Amino acid sequence: MTRCLCLLVLSSLTLVPGARAADIYPAFDARGSYGQSGYDWSGAYLGAHVGYGWGGASNDFLHVVTLTWDPDGDIDYQSATGGLQVGYQQQQQSVVFGVEADLSLGRYLGDDSQAAGRINEIEINALGTLRGRLGWAHDSLLVYGTAGLVAASFTKREANDPPIAAQLAGGWAASGGVELALDDHWRLRAEYLHIRLGSVETAIPIGYMHRANTPSLNVLRAGVNYSF
Repeated sequence: MTRCLCLLVLSSLTLVPGARAADIYPAFDARGSYGQSGYDWSGAYLGAHVGYGWGGASNDFLHVVTLTWDPDGDIDYQSATGGLQVGYQQQQQSVVFGVEADLSLGRYLGDDSQAAGRINEIEINALGTLRGRLGWAHDSLLVYGTAGLVAASFTKREANDPPIAAQLAGGWAASGGVELALDDHWRLRAEYLHIRLGSVETAIPIGYMHRANTPSLNVLRAGVNYSF
């Protein structure tokens, strides 16, 4: 008798005009989960990051007699780094896609000295990237990858001479990371970024050319974003 009464009540509710599943079962939301609507990653965001990077490049010099590029040692770079990022993304079900730009400052200082002192010193002072983002979201957790373009600012110094004017080099950048939403606005992230730049040729005042061949950097960084 009790079973029949329960079936009758449920049948009458489903026949009420305008009745919806959400009205009958308020804990069941549109995403098909109980008690939680799920996190929305869509929108603009602004944030900051800190980290540490390392890398290197092989080096050549232009021989004044043969006019050929001859090996001139290797350069290793390392530096702490920090900067800002800004981006916009959209979420479609579990897929999140968007674009992000960032600017990082550092002092990636290296030289190819084969003796005492700093020779052929090259310093990467600033890095800027513009990358597309594609990720997969599970509620408040986002796993993502990026790829795009990078520009870097260099200064060059020969021994103890004053630094030569800053130069720009372009290249590509790719990264992978994970992001965790703390609430509707604040998010934490951890990211690995790989950067590959084009070769940098510099005219040295004492009369020769120096070339750093495709410098590359690897950067581990952590950051925080504020979503609008």
